[in-house]
Amino acid sequence: MKNSNYPLYEVDHISDLKELIENASSKYSSKTAFEYRIKGNKTKKVTYEELKEHIDSLGTAFYSMGLRDSHIAVIGENSYEWIVTYFATVNGSNVIVPIDKDLGVEDIKNTLIDSNCRAVVYSHKYANIMKEIEDGVPKIDYFIHMDGKGHNNKFLSYETLMKKGNELILQGNNDYMENEVDPNKLAAIIYTSGTTGVSKGVMLSHQNLAANTVGTLRHAKVDESSVLILPIHHTFGFTAGVLCMIHSGTKVCINKSLRSVSKDMVNFKPTDLILVPLFLEKMYKKIWDTANKSGKADLLRKTIKISNLLLKIGIDLRRRIFKNILDGFGGNLRLIVCGGAPLDPKYTKGFRDFGINILNGYGITECSPIVSGFRNDYFRDGSIGQVLPCCEVKIDKLTSSDDGEILVKGKTVMLGYYKNEKITRESMDGEWFRTGDIGKIDEDGFLYITGRKKNLIVLRNGKNIYPEELEMLVSNIPYVEEVVVYCEGDSIDKDTNIVAEVYFNKEYIESNEIKDSKKELEKDIDHINSTLAHYKHIKKIRIRENEFEKTTTKKIKRFTINTETSA
Repeated sequence: MKNSNYPLYEVDHISDLKELIENASSKYSSKTAFEYRIKGNKTKKVTYEELKEHIDSLGTAFYSMGLRDSHIAVIGENSYEWIVTYFATVNGSNVIVPIDKDLGVEDIKNTLIDSNCRAVVYSHKYANIMKEIEDGVPKIDYFIHMDGKGHNNKFLSYETLMKKGNELILQGNNDYMENEVDPNKLAAIIYTSGTTGVSKGVMLSHQNLAANTVGTLRHAKVDESSVLILPIHHTFGFTAGVLCMIHSGTKVCINKSLRSVSKDMVNFKPTDLILVPLFLEKMYKKIWDTANKSGKADLLRKTIKISNLLLKIGIDLRRRIFKNILDGFGGNLRLIVCGGAPLDPKYTKGFRDFGINILNGYGITECSPIVSGFRNDYFRDGSIGQVLPCCEVKIDKLTSSDDGEILVKGKTVMLGYYKNEKITRESMDGEWFRTGDIGKIDEDGFLYITGRKKNLIVLRNGKNIYPEELEMLVSNIPYVEEVVVYCEGDSIDKDTNIVAEVYFNKEYIESNEIKDSKKELEKDIDHINSTLAHYKHIKKIRIRENEFEKTTTKKIKRFTINTETSA
């Protein structure tokens, strides 16, 4: 790591997403933009020039159907067709509504109604659902099947529309391609899947998304290729995994199923990955579980020590020494961008030991979403990096300490919440957006997250407890898979009822022959308590039989915990 900061990277300016595609098509032309599996191990490659042609064809078809100034929904697994649909919509000044692919039937229907969509594009998995809800969504004029072959009344084929749009362009129809995008106009409505149970439609403009793309790439540099793993109906997955990659000319290899992640990494051999902490933690634990099972854990620890000593004198042999580990990621992986939830510094250090740099960061959908992050050669473990050049951050202090609510201002801040002016007003302080996250900034501009304002436990003596701090300590216990810390009830003595609810890593317990896991946990939490101020002590332990319910970004839904049965 360099001792001080260094200049921002040079990045082409763009003001909207149409300019993003035009710039990439011109600059990278015949370079591969996307690669994805079609049958077995066969893959299909699409160049940047072809990407633009496909977007223009679908967008022209949309225009021919009267879809102008309209809201168009898209739902499905990560796919090239999903991505083309997104750009074909917004670059024609329509509004895209990405729908969470894990929602139930009623929630899908309600989202289509609430967002005033006139069309929905969907993958084969949702074909029966669309027929089921057709009568309940009368404002939907078109149901467009990504994998369908023919037209039938309202139900249309993506493939047929692509051909129709291409034919219209060949006949001289340039209406769509000549459309001028207003950067300040609404481009996307993103329905958040919050841990509190409240879903809101975040309105993002072209400028919001373009500014965040440029700001992110000025701050951090990506490499040659990436495997797209995170669901792209979420803004972090789409901005970091698609927009930033397109603007940097990176090849994106599309993973359609979590079951094939390992296979895709080995086959596509990415240099970069975009992940949330849960994926990163599981990958790291798998490395050590494999080492333990093979009896090579002590040897691995010694090798890491030797490698780190060599690094101190300028000799880097990590890619050779840890080749077997790196081969599990395809052999070329050098960089993982991680965001979406708190990340224990041990994982950033741990992956760095193997030669993989972790760029930890922080974002929120309402800010398009990336706010801060590590730089490639300038970072501070334990922090969430420095603030991006596209926005500003200030701390609204809660007490006399340095901690306070994180407020964000800049071109990346949302237009507001869809059809909800009241909550929009409550979330803003002038030009500043109130994130609801608690944190602080050090003297070098590194931002730190302490916890969520809604999760904060305020004791009767005025002291504050951040559950996230305790959760990170408990999650370091190797046989703990998941943990949530909370205060039980509202009318009790909060000094004596801090609860840790735990879900065990059953595979670890069995392989290490831990006979009384609850008794072992009590000992380990007693040890944790001995390192903490008395008022932070965990006084109760609950063991769960099942995993916590999660959002599709793999964050635990805290609002469901007290209503679920715990052992």
